[in-house]
Amino acid sequence: MEDEVQYDSDGYAKTLEKVLTLAEKEYYVQLVDINRHQVVVSRTILWLLVVLIGFDFALIDWFHSSLSGENAKVSALAACWFFAIAAVVAGAIAFTFAALAIPSIGNYSKLYTNSWADYTESAYKNWEDGNSFVYETELSNILSKVDIACNQGSTTNHGRGVKLRIASIMAIVSAALTCVSFVVFSLNFYF
Repeated sequence: MEDEVQYDSDGYAKTLEKVLTLAEKEYYVQLVDINRHQVVVSRTILWLLVVLIGFDFALIDWFHSSLSGENAKVSALAACWFFAIAAVVAGAIAFTFAALAIPSIGNYSKLYTNSWADYTESAYKNWEDGNSFVYETELSNILSKVDIACNQGSTTNHGRGVKLRIASIMAIVSAALTCVSFVVFSLNFYF
């Protein structure tokens, strides 16, 4: 008499269901929650940069109109323009990175190839072939797809996060250069 190995098919199926539930939660966090946060951060940085770049152009105009007739302060005007133009360039770079980080442009993986019917076709084929673990096999297939989608979503979100960090740093650099430009102008114009 042969020893038959007993498999806990119900326990295995329940474990797969729990893991799939956790994987679905992670998928929605990657696809919805982080995505929504990145949209808010991108919009905030873009609005900040629009204001900052507009202020830089107004500052450049003010520098020119205030020092245009004074030949003795041409070097001060050149320094002010240098810092203000550097601030505009840093702001434009930050704006570009913030715009590229907007997550409205896909790169998230779907959980199916053609449609959800892919899973029913696979389940039917397994059932037709006499596979006694159709439910467990399909749960494993779905879990595999969710895992791939989560990894791709995580990679996508990480890339966008790096772009947002670069945009934030460049926005800070732009604001600092604007302040330096204003301080140089104030010291040369008022003193």
